[in-house]
Amino acid sequence: MALKPTRILLGVFVFAASLGIFIPTSFSEEEEKVLDVQVYLTKKQAFEIAFPGADKVDREKKWLTDEQKKAIGDLCLQNFKSNRMTFYVGKRDGVPMGYAIIDHEIGKSFPITFMVVLNVDGSVRDVEIMVYREPRGWEVRYPSFMDQFTGKNADTDYRIINSITGATLSVRAMVKGVSRATAAYKVLYLSAKP
Repeated sequence: MALKPTRILLGVFVFAASLGIFIPTSFSEEEEKVLDVQVYLTKKQAFEIAFPGADKVDREKKWLTDEQKKAIGDLCLQNFKSNRMTFYVGKRDGVPMGYAIIDHEIGKSFPITFMVVLNVDGSVRDVEIMVYREPRGWEVRYPSFMDQFTGKNADTDYRIINSITGATLSVRAMVKGVSRATAAYKVLYLSAKP
């Protein structure tokens, strides 16, 4: 019996997740059709939402030390093993107007691609779903859910975020992703300041 592409992909993601390995989530056009992919925002559209009126958007890659990984994991209550994080910085007249992280988190079976936009003080300004690959749970993209993250930061107890019936795994994925983004920003930007 031949395995369907979705079963193969699911097996790869489950195995990689069990080892703490991040897998880039780019799929061929054929695989995207199988996954029932919903593309809500391109990167360009996401940056227009994140940084309205910005002169430019810089990309900052941060290579993490073991101490930084541990500090991020401790803050967001996750096992954090990534060696690198990429932040996007919207600037106007050379001054940062905010930061964004584009990340992925597994929903039920497949990655949800999302953007977390942070104010310079580390509080959440916006969260947007960019690509959704699950047949259920897409309700997490609605403002009634996403607006709960506004104003939260690395010190927030994210258990206060209300769930959505029928989208529990997608809700957990988003909570995990946003709490990780705020923790990383605190460790890499706020704690690094003299």
